[in-house]
Amino acid sequence: MLFDKDFALRHMVPAALFFIISLGIMHGFGLFQNSIVLTESRILLGIFLIGIASWIGGACLFMLNTSIIRLMEGYGRCNPARLLLFFQKRRYMRVKKELSELDKKLQYAIARNQVFSLESQSRRNQLSLELATRFPDDKRWVLPTAFGNTIRAFEAYPRVMYGLESIQGWARLLAVIPKEYRELVDETSAPMHFWINIWVISILVIAQYNGYCLVYGWEWRMLFIPFAAFAVACIASRMSRNAASDWGEWVKAAFDVFLPELWARLGFLHPDKIEQEQQIWVGFSQAIIYRSPSSLVAVRNKWRAKRHDESLTS
Repeated sequence: MLFDKDFALRHMVPAALFFIISLGIMHGFGLFQNSIVLTESRILLGIFLIGIASWIGGACLFMLNTSIIRLMEGYGRCNPARLLLFFQKRRYMRVKKELSELDKKLQYAIARNQVFSLESQSRRNQLSLELATRFPDDKRWVLPTAFGNTIRAFEAYPRVMYGLESIQGWARLLAVIPKEYRELVDETSAPMHFWINIWVISILVIAQYNGYCLVYGWEWRMLFIPFAAFAVACIASRMSRNAASDWGEWVKAAFDVFLPELWARLGFLHPDKIEQEQQIWVGFSQAIIYRSPSSLVAVRNKWRAKRHDESLTS
């Protein structure tokens, strides 16, 4: 895993960029002797050292991957991104309110056999898509960042559609997903990890530049570097969000396609109604989250009793 192409793309390339930029900053602040003669052996040695440093830096990014993602999502009491939570919730409620008003207009038009304008229908579709791909299903699950809410959006999908909690259910679902599809899903997450790491090194470059300025008495040199790094960080943040949305589509598809196989592997009988299947998945989710077998037993008994009553009435 630490030597394949995905590792190189996701972690080594950003780490290599950081070290190359760092060398440029150090040179700009006069930390290298200008009289050094570049020979072929020194160039090869420098490339080798940068390669080793890039691998070590990539390994550090790999180890910190989960923590970095959670930081970008907005988790943590000391996370400065929590200051943005109010704005994300306000945006969610604004979209929700506008969509609700359009739904009322649509119902009004249907009830009176009137035409619902194409402009209103297009706007309604746009808002519905935004809610489904950029936000979770409830205000209480909204996170402080757009990236975090994009992740939450597809995490909520299996719970909304089937009643299964995604985080705990995903580990079970992996047991029945074919290796080829698992690798495909993993590959689709590579762009997201790449842009996340580009965001990280952009922040590190800004911190490094300010650190050298502080050491040298705020002697500004190569002033374009912090501004360029800030611009790259903003671009990387947006690109990581878009890449997370694309990755989420593959994750949602995995639940759609392979959940019936997991159902069969768990030994559940196929229900007559989708509502009954959702109840089973809800009970199963509670059982695996809270280590509560009684939750699953209660739902199973309720479902069997309902099927028994339906058979008697028929």
